[in-house]
Amino acid sequence: MYKDKNLLRRELIALRKNISDKHEREQAATRIALSLLRGNVLVYVSMGSELSTDKLIAELLKRSDSAVFAPYTVNGVITPKRLAHTGKPDSNGNLPNDCYGEACDMKIDFCVTPLLGFNGDGYRIGYGKGCYDRFFRADLCGGVRIGLAFDCQRVEFVNEKHDEPLDCCITESGVIYFNNASNIG
Repeated sequence: MYKDKNLLRRELIALRKNISDKHEREQAATRIALSLLRGNVLVYVSMGSELSTDKLIAELLKRSDSAVFAPYTVNGVITPKRLAHTGKPDSNGNLPNDCYGEACDMKIDFCVTPLLGFNGDGYRIGYGKGCYDRFFRADLCGGVRIGLAFDCQRVEFVNEKHDEPLDCCITESGVIYFNNASNIG
């Protein structure tokens, strides 16, 4: 059981970077995600060694049953903005302005969230800025909170009182539902 989140973050980043069959695992997780997502979907724009959302976003943009939004983050505050197309993200995960349409003023049905790790209770460990915890706490995502990760990112750690839980996590092996998953159904 980990208690030091900064040490755990470093270990999880190294673990994720060393996944040998990453492309195949990403494809499997993307297929599973595509079978579940519909409606207004907020999807993080992947960077570095994160499970890639490029194909997920591209496929959702083609579908008539989905409107795709990406987080636009300024000073740690996430604003969902409708995606017109994709591009190369900056260090905050923001795409160039011409990739976005209007800010979202409608209910988000599914929020696909990045993470470094997740535990059996549905808590995620992110990069330590608290952006998604604040976003969830402000109820800016009234829908299902979904982590997207590799199986190896499941690790037990002690969550903190300000941490907001996920409803489920999609990995290359399937969907893991958590006890607090009140939004699913």
